Amino acid sequence: MKKIVFALAMAGACMPVAAHAQGEYEETDDYVTGAEYKSGFRVEGRAFYESITDPADIEYRGIYYYETGETYDFGSGVGLGFEVGYDFPVGENVTVGPYFTYDFSNLETCEDGVCFEAPEYWATGLQVGLASGDTGLLYGKLGYGQQTVALTGTLDDPDFGIITFDERESFGGYNFAFGYEHGFSETIYARGELGISGSNDVYGFDLQRVIFGISAGARF
Repeated sequence: MKKIVFALAMAGACMPVAAHAQGEYEETDDYVTGAEYKSGFRVEGRAFYESITDPADIEYRGIYYYETGETYDFGSGVGLGFEVGYDFPVGENVTVGPYFTYDFSNLETCEDGVCFEAPEYWATGLQVGLASGDTGLLYGKLGYGQQTVALTGTLDDPDFGIITFDERESFGGYNFAFGYEHGFSETIYARGELGISGSNDVYGFDLQRVIFGISAGARF
């Protein structure tokens, strides 16, 4: 009888230890990496400031770089846009995934009766992120984009007379951006971003678009 009582007492003493060990195992099994926190489908809206120029060409001569020609300024403006994407964890702290961006802008500049506008821009490509814990994410984007431009108005040219412009076209080129994301919950986040994109041979110009944007989004 004493042996039975002793065995039951030992079993009772071991049960909390076993339960504690099982709890530790379950807690370890539920561990979520930084990349997993920053993975999944996301959608965001953003506001931005942008400027468009045709930078002067840079020529290398010997050990120095020289600017050839001049920089043309096509103005600046503000706009709104949205972005959707899906990020996959590819390590404890690294995410990779596609993105699609669409922007609307009020950029317009006029000279000698002719106005230049850049009303729309879209881009798609790949985003790579480096997560820091469950809140921070440093990221970079690289892809392809298209800039829509419009020329409207009337020019009185001394050689060719009156020339009327009513053109609207889209031109493609590279899209690059980098920024920082901060999460406020498992779903809601905010971002700050610097983006640079290029569009080639736009009525004889190579346009460079630079934006500074802030955004708010949700990840599911």
